[in-house]
Formats: sequence, structure tokens, C-alpha cells
Amino acid sequence: MTLSDLSIKNPVFAWMLMIGLIVFGWIGFNRMGMSLMPDVDFPVLTITTSWEGAAPEVVETEVTDPMEDAIMTVEGVKEVSSTSRQGVSIIKVELELNRNIDTALQEVQTKLAQAQKNLPKEVDPPVIIKANSEDHPILWLSLYGDKSTRDIMIYTHDFLKNQFTTISGVGEVILGGYVDPNLRVWLKSDELEKRELTISDVNQAVRSQHAEIPAGYIDTGKEELNVRVMGEANTVEEFKKISIPQRSGSPIWQTIRIGDVADVEDGLDEIRRVSRFPVSPL
Repeated sequence: MTLSDLSIKNPVFAWMLMIGLIVFGWIGFNRMGMSLMPDVDFPVLTITTSWEGAAPEVVETEVTDPMEDAIMTVEGVKEVSSTSRQGVSIIKVELELNRNIDTALQEVQTKLAQAQKNLPKEVDPPVIIKANSEDHPILWLSLYGDKSTRDIMIYTHDFLKNQFTTISGVGEVILGGYVDPNLRVWLKSDELEKRELTISDVNQAVRSQHAEIPAGYIDTGKEELNVRVMGEANTVEEFKKISIPQRSGSPIWQTIRIGDVADVEDGLDEIRRVSRFPVSPL
């Protein structure tokens, strides 16, 4: 007996079956999970390795090729593509869809650790990340004003970034064109030659005196007092007053300060990237 024959002979049963399908279908539809941007783990790994100052050809032969050979031995690898640039190697590993991304990540880490001995000693450890669509920025904002670039950088990093981070739903704030404030020291070659100093003497003076190191504590019997040596210069004028105590490792018996052999100014670190954003007139 077919379902149609059963429904004709028992119409009440057919109506109850149809109503049940409609009711349970409506309940299932309302409880179905839906998301415009679902959290999906793509089976793709990106491996970034830095080698400061190396040419693209050298990065390819000394870093990228040995790492690719090691990665190809991992089970479930579908495709491996790489890009070698000035001082950096980027390898993209695509895995099979049924491959567990976390397990594959551990296996790739193990293979790269084994291949580390074949890489140059100056190469930084590789950084492995999983590709995730939610990790990419979905909103870019531009900031401009009549202040100096350094003041805008400080305001953005120290105040504005924290304000955006505390907003509900914000996972991370990326500063696209941010450059760290820096203290620039412009040495005067004639003054260095006059005082028989070298750049190494100035660098050593900055390392040894522009630093705050632990100084222990004082025990008075009744209490202990922490001792703090205020060694870091907070302003340009304080930095100029740092003395240079040695010349080629030998002590200098006269007071020579950095301000005597160099010009010091507030500035920014070396600009290696620039973010541009079109601004419409008000």
C-alpha cells in the first residue's frame, strides 16, 4: 500500500501528517542558526619569515626553498605557494577541506623546527598563522588635523586607540600608518674629529647612561626603601646633557656631552610605510 492510497483511505491521518510537517518545519526554521559572517576556519596557513637586509633571490634560495621542502612532507597539503621579497619570505599552505587545521598547524611547526638547522642563523623564527576572514579589518578610519605628524601619532596611540578598543564588539585596532615617535641624534663629524671621538663612543654612552637599572634597596632596620636611579632622559635637553665618559674604551678626563657633538630633536622613526586616504572637502 502506497502513501497516496493510505491518505485517501485515511484523510484524517493525511491531514495530521501534513500539519505535523508544517508545525515542526516552522519550529526548525525559527531555530536554525544563521549568520551573515559565520566563523569558518579555512584550511589555509600563512608562514612569514624575516631576514633583515637579504635580497629576494637570497631569501628564495636560503629560506623559502628549504621551508617548502619541509612543508610538502605534511599530510593533507593541497597546494603550496610562496613569495620572496626584500628581507621577508611568505609561504601560503592550502590544505584539504577534511584536514583538521589545528592538527596540521602543529605538524607544520614540527617540520619547520626540524628544518631550522638548514636556515641561516640570522633568520628570525617563522611565524605561522591561520587564515580567518574575521581577522581582517572591516572598517578603516582616517585622522588628520592642523597639528604636527608626531603629535597626531602620539594622540592616536596613547588616547584614541584605547577609546576604540573599549567599544563593544571591537576585537582589535590596527594603526595602518602609525610610526613610533623617536629621538633623532644628528652627529657632527667635525666636532667628533675635534674631540677624537667615534660613533661607537656615542652609542656606548647612550646605552650605558640612557637607561634605568635596578639599584636595590636600603635597609634601615625598621623599614626597607627601594632605590631607583633616574637614568632615562625624558626631554631633548636632558638627552643633550648625557656625558660621554670613554674614548675607545679609555676614560675621558673632561666633560663632553652629547649636545657638544650632535644635534638632538624630537621626530619619528624611519617611515617605511604610508597610508593614504581620500578626504573630501567640507
